[in-house]
Amino acid sequence: MPINTLQTIPLDSVHAAPAAASVEWLWNGFLMPGDIALLTSQWKTGKTTLLSGLLRHLADGKPFLGRATRPARAFVVSEESHAQWGERLRLTPIGPHVELLARPFRGRPTPDEWELLIDRAIGAKTELFVVDPIASFLPGRSESEATSVLESLQPLLRMTAAGIAVLLLHHPRKKASEIGSSARGSGALLGFVDTSLELSRADRWDMESNRRLIRAQSRRGETPARLAYEWNRATGAFTLTADPRQRQFEENWVAIHALLKERTEGISSREVAEYWPDEGARPNKNAIYAWMNIAFDRKLVRREGQGTRMKPWRYRLENDNDRYRDELPPLEPLEPLRW
Repeated sequence: MPINTLQTIPLDSVHAAPAAASVEWLWNGFLMPGDIALLTSQWKTGKTTLLSGLLRHLADGKPFLGRATRPARAFVVSEESHAQWGERLRLTPIGPHVELLARPFRGRPTPDEWELLIDRAIGAKTELFVVDPIASFLPGRSESEATSVLESLQPLLRMTAAGIAVLLLHHPRKKASEIGSSARGSGALLGFVDTSLELSRADRWDMESNRRLIRAQSRRGETPARLAYEWNRATGAFTLTADPRQRQFEENWVAIHALLKERTEGISSREVAEYWPDEGARPNKNAIYAWMNIAFDRKLVRREGQGTRMKPWRYRLENDNDRYRDELPPLEPLEPLRW
């Protein structure tokens, strides 16, 4: 495929590029025209249910889960049948602003079929292109081979160049992974997308609960790191709920504050666990680590150290000297001695 252009632009002029200013989010913080978002979760956790709720709100641009949307046309490629979608739409009706292409291929498409599908979506003047799930439609040989994955994803750049937002639904690895790296297959997929969303149960051990948590990593500063919600199985309604980690922090802040108040020097999250007042109800160390960083983000504590094993973060309450130190100008570098 020939290169479209080799035109360069000075870096001090990038901010003045025509497309940089007036782009409006489809779903604030999550779906930006010209960006690719990846939504990963375990099977039957609610990816397509969440998608259905979003698509419904794109009809009139009403906020969805506390985040602004705007009216937009969408094109959905799905591995589910028309009958399965029909069952879902009885609970969550979606209007004609969304076109559904259900099971368009008998197997994995060829590169030419994949290109034709993208041409079809661009021709439909869609503003959101959804693939559910991406593993069923990528034409490459293997989702674990970086070269194959990138070759399959490259045609999507024609859509983003046209100002279309792309949302790819995906399944996770079998083994537990760090936040932001749970997507199955080659890491090239995570490097290719602009926003990675991971959907999980908010109540980890309660399989009957309909509370869900979205964790996000993005190139966009507007993207929230976490968003919790509940889906009503009877009515199909989505409700924004308190982030369970934030709620747990608020429930335990009094105990944390009391520990810090007894000390003049900072202590690590491991030490907070060791000195926890009720040994029988001591939280696990990972939870305490998360709470201490929430306290820092809320500017309730000071944090010192490097966050490494040898030099862990140490937390303390503010003292009378902090404001004085904060107002001091930075020291000028010393000139080398001349002999």
